[in-house]
Amino acid sequence: MKKTLYVLFGILFLVNNTVFAKQEAPKQDFFNKYFFDVHLINSASQIAEAKKNPNQRFLERLMTHSLQYNDVQSINVESNSGLQRLFSINDGFQERVLRKVVYWLNNSDRVNEKIEVSLDNPSNKLTLKMANNEVITIEPAYTCVVHNKREICTTKEGELIVSENRQKVRLKSQSLYDWLNVGWRKEVDGLTKEELLEEALFTRYLYHLGPSYSDFFMCPKINIEPINGDPRRHLIFGSALNYLGHHGGDYDKLTFSISDSNLTGLKVTNVKIEKHISQEESEKQCRTFD
Repeated sequence: MKKTLYVLFGILFLVNNTVFAKQEAPKQDFFNKYFFDVHLINSASQIAEAKKNPNQRFLERLMTHSLQYNDVQSINVESNSGLQRLFSINDGFQERVLRKVVYWLNNSDRVNEKIEVSLDNPSNKLTLKMANNEVITIEPAYTCVVHNKREICTTKEGELIVSENRQKVRLKSQSLYDWLNVGWRKEVDGLTKEELLEEALFTRYLYHLGPSYSDFFMCPKINIEPINGDPRRHLIFGSALNYLGHHGGDYDKLTFSISDSNLTGLKVTNVKIEKHISQEESEKQCRTFD
């Protein structure tokens, strides 16, 4: 009798454990899925955060097109004849040069061919000093051939070598290549005549919006179109960023339109302020290059 009871008890125990295990399986699946998904989410956020990390290696950020112009403290360009120029982020006009160079780097293409040669004394050499004290050098890419037992090296059109310590990457950027060869010598420490005229016109029309808009004078842009082809009547479109955004935080963007006629005078037709615009939008507003 006791043996029969033991056998029945054992069967009931096994059945009960089997049912319990089946009931718990979905919970275990949910548990695994929850923590696995959280791990994936954390990994994605870590990748996004790494792109924002100013201490991330320069070449890593270059390959992900995530360089920021304010990560660069200064740019020095020197020719093999000894001519050189320094552009600093602490100078309002020179800062635009930093924006331009970083924009070209972010929009460059990787060249997967072998880096043939790096000259000790290239025709022009660009040195970037970064906020994290890294020093990056950029120089034209060269191709060398031996002719009559003499090595002749010529620059590879549109191609550059970027060096970080002993690591080198070959890039193609026609705009940066042209600037490194010639353009840096022609950079103006101040506004061009066209920019001075644009600022004067912008200030004239901004005045008619009233004093509450006086902070919007960063990176002004203005476009003037005749109304129905009449040279006496024009429609003015203006835009600019607020100066306070330059000292931290996000920029606000002002856009307005005004009809200007020597028959009826000035009339404001539209005014709009866009709060906390993205960094991409602010750079687009300030960009004066392709």
